[in-house]
Amino acid sequence: MLVFIIPLKSQQVSKSWSRLSQLVERSVKSICNQTSPDFRVIVVCHEKPDIQFHHPKINYISVDFPPPNLDSASFGEVRGIGDIDKAKKVLTGLIYAEKFQPSHIMVVDADDCVSKYLAELVNQHPQCDGWYFRKGYVHEEGSKLVYLNTKNFNQSCGTSIIIKYRLYHLLFLNENYYDHHNHLLKDGTVLEELPFIGAIYIIKNGENQFMTIARTKQIKTRENRLLFLIRKVMKYRPLLLTKAMRYNFGLYKL
Repeated sequence: MLVFIIPLKSQQVSKSWSRLSQLVERSVKSICNQTSPDFRVIVVCHEKPDIQFHHPKINYISVDFPPPNLDSASFGEVRGIGDIDKAKKVLTGLIYAEKFQPSHIMVVDADDCVSKYLAELVNQHPQCDGWYFRKGYVHEEGSKLVYLNTKNFNQSCGTSIIIKYRLYHLLFLNENYYDHHNHLLKDGTVLEELPFIGAIYIIKNGENQFMTIARTKQIKTRENRLLFLIRKVMKYRPLLLTKAMRYNFGLYKL
């Protein structure tokens, strides 16, 4: 069984709770469109999102630790605070997932969409240590295009690793930092490359998880703008967003 874990940021740090709830609803619909019924979804949150979609495979887990206080944080601290909140929620979801006796787990950012074939893949390969998403789509909300990252999708998107449940501790540097960037884990375990596109990273939707501001500043201060654009063109291949893609990933317009 594959258990999907969605760490959801608090309403207190959301720009628009109604907008975020729409994104979460689309994400859980995407997950629940799996071709195999052998999966579960755990949403870890301070407040349950305001959505109309219900499914017997979805569990909501409320946390009682304080939400991050971004108002009092300096510009450079925003990303770190978001990372800590996310890591604590992921860990909460992982501990809760034990009751379902999963073979594998996958963390999904609350505004992303995933392929409907993931649970089926896990069922077909229950002994595999896991997979990383070297390739993946990036989609700007409202656009008719997707951009295919063929090199290192897992370096930029948190929805990018499936791992055996017994190995999940290898994704944590400590209890405050969840690391999805590497396919070579700290004990030497090597994750396989996912044999198909597994996720769509949704950007510019108004509610991207905490990294947006910090990442924007990095781009502006560390790289020449022209050099950044050249690298982006080389790394991302634009494709038309087709009906088949929308169906596979459950991606619909909000």
